[in-house]
Amino acid sequence: MKKKEKMAAGFLVFLALMWMCTLISKSIYASKLPRVTTALAEKRRIEHVVETDGIIKQGSDVAVHTLPGLRVKQICVRAGDEVEEGSELFWLDQEDLEEWIEAKKLEAAKLEYQIADMKENRALDELERQKGIRRAEEDRETAENKAGTALERAEGELRQTEEKLDSFNQAGPPVASEEEKQKAYADYNDWVEQGKQMEATVSGNQISVSEKEKYLEEIRGKGSEAEIQKAEAELEEAKERLAASESSYENYKANPKQQPDFGGEDSAKKAWENEKEALEKNVQSAEYGKEDVLSGNADSLRNADRNLEDANTPGRADSALEIARMELESLKRDIEKYRAIYKAGGKVVSDRSGTVTKVNVTVGERTVDGAAVICADKEVPYQFETLITREQKKYVNQGDAVTLDTPEGKNELEINYLEEDASGSYRAVVYLPEGKGTLGMSGTMTKRAASESYDCCIPIEALHKEGIGERYYIYLAGEREGILGRERYVEMRYVKVMDRNDSYAALADGEVAKDEEVITGSDKEIGNNTVIRVSR
Repeated sequence: MKKKEKMAAGFLVFLALMWMCTLISKSIYASKLPRVTTALAEKRRIEHVVETDGIIKQGSDVAVHTLPGLRVKQICVRAGDEVEEGSELFWLDQEDLEEWIEAKKLEAAKLEYQIADMKENRALDELERQKGIRRAEEDRETAENKAGTALERAEGELRQTEEKLDSFNQAGPPVASEEEKQKAYADYNDWVEQGKQMEATVSGNQISVSEKEKYLEEIRGKGSEAEIQKAEAELEEAKERLAASESSYENYKANPKQQPDFGGEDSAKKAWENEKEALEKNVQSAEYGKEDVLSGNADSLRNADRNLEDANTPGRADSALEIARMELESLKRDIEKYRAIYKAGGKVVSDRSGTVTKVNVTVGERTVDGAAVICADKEVPYQFETLITREQKKYVNQGDAVTLDTPEGKNELEINYLEEDASGSYRAVVYLPEGKGTLGMSGTMTKRAASESYDCCIPIEALHKEGIGERYYIYLAGEREGILGRERYVEMRYVKVMDRNDSYAALADGEVAKDEEVITGSDKEIGNNTVIRVSR
């Protein structure tokens, strides 16, 4: 029993020692863990504060001009001086002014002579132009008359040749026509045929008489008285027919017809055709002559019209005379300005109240073509100018209310003008109340802008950025089972940032639960799954 009790007591001592070692090792292990601070996400607005420095400048510059090229004798002001209306700015050398006036008067006299010459030359040019127009009109009229005369002659010649040809054609050729020839041959042939028929008729009648006589001789010896008388009567009739046919035949032969002969007419017809061809050529030549006359008339009239048109063409635009007149008027006005300065003793004064910002003249040097003195106009309120970055521009717009802090105090104003400059920044202009500010005075412009309310906002210390991109992440303090029991560890989580300022960052809804602890700081470097201790 004693032995068992001793063993139990030893075992208890062993357990106690083990428990104490565990506590000691756990304490040592925990003391080496990174100690972190945490915070819970909360609902709030993200406020942006834009604060920039700037200076007060003039609202408007006023330039004081004088005539260029004059020698400066004395300067009465310098940059920063306050001037009133009528204040002396600088003096010009009167002797130099007098020389300038004389030189300008000489230039004016030269211009007057040039203008007189230009006027006279322009009048002479106009006289020459009118003379050219008159001559061109006379040439046009002469060309028209010549064209009419030439056309009348050509038409008369054409008419005469056409009349000759018509008369020649109407007379016809001096030989028989083919129809006449055929008719002549037909008539002759008919006459010859008629002679043959008449000769045959005579021969037939002669035979008939002979037969009748022979019959009568035969019938007288054996025929009756009646038959004899009949035969005698038939013989008598045959003799009468023979006498008649012989008479007609003798009459036919007494009036013979010549056989037609047209062999000599071919040469006459050839001569007639040659003459007709010559007359037709004369008509064609006359027609060509008329066409040539018409073409020549058109050319001469066209040339005459062109010459007349050229003569009526206005002269080239020449504004030299008008320009010279304008130069003379400008020169006269300059002379009056020089004289006005000379009468004032060479003094140049300010025409309003202001502050001198720049003097562009030098004693002993001549004035240039530009502003001699530049003043800030007091009648126009001053303005505060500052530059804001492109990042700040997201929270600043034209018309926004701002606070302007200057040595004269704070003023609630608004941004009147906002523009981007060449550097990529933005120039903001704030108009000051009338009578406020001093040129060159420094000031600070402050613009506060609160965003909408976000449900998940964390301290800006808890937000981390990965690399050079726009990917953000946070560390959360999680809890899990470890070899020594429950332990806290780091959980890395990527988040989407909706808005941020120097103190807080607004995350998208649902990125962090209300009971999740966001790590805001650590005394050692931590990473995903790092075991940590959370400071309460």
